[in-house]
Amino acid sequence: MLPFPPAVVLCIEDLLFSERMADAVRHLGGTPVAAGSKKAFLRAMDQSLPVLALLDLHIDMSWEAAIQTVRLRPHTRAVPIYGFGRHTEPELLARARRAGADHAWARSRIVEELPALLERHINPPLVMPDGGLDPLSADAAEGVRLFNAGRYHAQHEAFEDAWNAEPRPVREMYQGILQIGLAFLQLQNRNRPGAIKMFGRGVPRLRPLPDVVQGVQIRRFLSESLQVFQALSNAGRRPDWSRLERDLPSVHVTEPG
Repeated sequence: MLPFPPAVVLCIEDLLFSERMADAVRHLGGTPVAAGSKKAFLRAMDQSLPVLALLDLHIDMSWEAAIQTVRLRPHTRAVPIYGFGRHTEPELLARARRAGADHAWARSRIVEELPALLERHINPPLVMPDGGLDPLSADAAEGVRLFNAGRYHAQHEAFEDAWNAEPRPVREMYQGILQIGLAFLQLQNRNRPGAIKMFGRGVPRLRPLPDVVQGVQIRRFLSESLQVFQALSNAGRRPDWSRLERDLPSVHVTEPG
């Protein structure tokens, strides 16, 4: 069990409809994050590690610019965005797709497909990637050693070598650990925005993985890393940096046999 539920950003004009969607998110184990303005939407996308965003195209905000900004940022560009509006306004839906929304549906379709859509993103199946049952490569094992020694810049180079040498999907695990290591490096440098951005890039790569991949206790590592993220996010502009550094987790590897 991860320390806090996956977030779904809700940017919706109608308060009753927004609360209905929020209830559906909670029912499936997610956390709804309401955002009623462009600034709030971008902040939520930046700082809540969302798995999905639902955007009412009739909300009074510059939603085209907001979508475009999300798509330009490496730590948010992969978050799925579903816009919705009236079925009688096909040009409005087309504008949302041109701005960068993954889908732009009629409101009736969002209502019909909402349970399946939320389930797919809040509770995706955990999948063992191709190569996940093999042992760690030498480069990846070196990355783990450097990570656990707190050498977060050096681990980046070792995991990048492992990523470049590994053509199979298991390479995403290397990238995810690497990026969380860089989040820890930013944390050590007292760079809160930089740390949050690197968490935003690394966490989604690890979320779909099962408990153990190539011997790495990945769900444990993800859970402990998310606790650090949550503490950093909740601390606002003045985190207790020393306490956060004391709580940085290691990467635990199960020995074969």
